[in-house]
Amino acid sequence: MDEERGRRLSGIASKLDLLRRVEAEHGFGVVLEEPHELEPIPGLPEGVTEVFGLFHRLGGDYFRFRQPAEIAGPRAWAGRHVNPYCPLGNPLPIGCERHGAPADIECGSGIYLDLREGDVYFCDGDDYVFAYKNPVDVVETTELAPDIVTFFDTYVLGEGYPRLIASVIGAHAVNRRNRRGRHRDSWMRLLEKSGLASAEAEQGSARQDGGDTDAGPTDRTGRGQRR
Repeated sequence: MDEERGRRLSGIASKLDLLRRVEAEHGFGVVLEEPHELEPIPGLPEGVTEVFGLFHRLGGDYFRFRQPAEIAGPRAWAGRHVNPYCPLGNPLPIGCERHGAPADIECGSGIYLDLREGDVYFCDGDDYVFAYKNPVDVVETTELAPDIVTFFDTYVLGEGYPRLIASVIGAHAVNRRNRRGRHRDSWMRLLEKSGLASAEAEQGSARQDGGDTDAGPTDRTGRGQRR
């Protein structure tokens, strides 16, 4: 394990401890579950087992992230379903966007880990279905982070979370408030109370940069179809 990755993993663990304490005190209603035991799986991208060894499920109104059942251990991994027609080449689903979804709906469009390159990206559900049904060369995706450790440390648990909202949902949702002045995303409320992120600071930074809050952690791009 290299020093930078170890530092980030330690940071993730510390942030989760802080978020659990703040949630216990204020009750924002987020999902933040303790991890299930995992066994190492040879060949997984670096950091996957370590990150999901810190929690089982977490998220709020905009996003949910879940420890994939297929990484429980080598036996579960060997038995995972591989779809020969998946236009994305069977990435590992690690979470989803659920903005505007009813409370009883866990997930919408997917957030994935590329098992070959190790990067994390978002694919809109409509784009996925179109690519599944039609012979296209690339599937449009939004790149979110170069690896899973950076993704959770910066864009789920840190100051980059508003950028994740802007990249996946849109700039309009970054600082959207209800009539009581509370952010509509419970996870954003928890991060702000914990001092880990600020929706207003992100909007101020975007205005200084010319208002380009829709630009994500990296640019929207195409991902080659693998069949």
